[in-house]
Amino acid sequence: MIVLLVMAVLVLSGAGYGAWYMFVGSASNNVLWSVAAPKPAGNSVGSNIDGNRGTWFTDKAVVQVLTGGVKAYDLDTGKQLWATSLPGGSNHSCIAPEYSSGDIGVVTHGEGKACDHVVAYDLNTGKELWDKKISLGDSSDGASVARAGDVVLINGGNTALALKAADGTPAWNPKRFATADCPSGGFSGGEALLRVRHCQINDPDDPDWGDGWDEVSLVDPATGKPRWTYRHEIPEDSFGELSSGNVLSTSPIVMIREGDNGEALFSLDDKTGKVRSEFSPAKPAEYLQTHGSDGGRWPEAGVFGDTFVMGVSEGNSKGLMVAYDLDSGKQLWKTESVQFKEYYPLPAAGSDRILAYVTNNDNDKGAELVEFGAEDGAMNTVVEYPEKVDKGMSISAMPFWNKDRLYVSEAKPSVLAGEQAYTLVALPTTD
Repeated sequence: MIVLLVMAVLVLSGAGYGAWYMFVGSASNNVLWSVAAPKPAGNSVGSNIDGNRGTWFTDKAVVQVLTGGVKAYDLDTGKQLWATSLPGGSNHSCIAPEYSSGDIGVVTHGEGKACDHVVAYDLNTGKELWDKKISLGDSSDGASVARAGDVVLINGGNTALALKAADGTPAWNPKRFATADCPSGGFSGGEALLRVRHCQINDPDDPDWGDGWDEVSLVDPATGKPRWTYRHEIPEDSFGELSSGNVLSTSPIVMIREGDNGEALFSLDDKTGKVRSEFSPAKPAEYLQTHGSDGGRWPEAGVFGDTFVMGVSEGNSKGLMVAYDLDSGKQLWKTESVQFKEYYPLPAAGSDRILAYVTNNDNDKGAELVEFGAEDGAMNTVVEYPEKVDKGMSISAMPFWNKDRLYVSEAKPSVLAGEQAYTLVALPTTD
């Protein structure tokens, strides 16, 4: 049983659900500290924010986006440093890219299910830097947001904006790069900025009228100008096209496309935009599982040197990890199916060691930090965490590696009755 000390923490007015409590665990039990989730108000609107977004780091703090606002905790102790509510009467956070250059975090938010505002915060103080209304027209899907360098890309309805993260002023106009046949496109951010768009010849007098193709461009975040463009010819009678949601990694670039023979993975050379490799087999399993990219990386995928790994599923939702060589595209190894497992690679660890956080839902074993053999995929457990960590966080919880620690973040806790729910847990990465 984990030994926990209970410390009441006072929350800033209007910054969240209400009173919060911090539970500091014994390091010998492989929990450094954790933040318990309060019970939400009866009629409160839940957050649509994905678990793989809305968690940022400064030199001193881990910052988390929740339903009603943003909160910061000391990296070492878990003590709350500040809390800031969403602007105005907004009660609904939507998307917050995990990339936070310059210690500035960005969140889309709105009333009810709307995601028609974007706000930026200084992550050192919690100060609101700017808040902007987004015109979505007839779109009811809200705005998507990508972040690269000091620029925020917003797409929603007919709106396409590139804003400076520091003050919300225009950086450049994405529509400036549209043509008669190609729209401004969608963007995926992170260490690099990719634009993906579907183009089609719209001139009825052109003999090739109606023909289409896809374009992937590496974009300079400061100017919006493409450094190179890869053109993907769409096979006849293809059932799919490339989109920003097809980007698994922006650096190095790994994507998935759809065609006559189903889904296929491929990579592009970062410097030239030429095809670096076609993956073989093209698809490693029945399902390429993901919580959605929302303008960023897939949390179930990661790159370690020249090796690309990702969590996949086949059969009865059984989890596997698969690895490919990025230069040849050949599959190096694939683990055996294990029901209820999910794998989250940890490339932020910053080494060629293939590390992953593994959840073990619906069994009596806790989550683990594991390492895979580069040659054969043999899995060794580095640290095993208490069962309560898994049971106290839903399947939307995501791990983040920072300064040789793991921080598991849960923006919308939902666990079985009788279990203590947590929104944030700090874990050691060595026994």
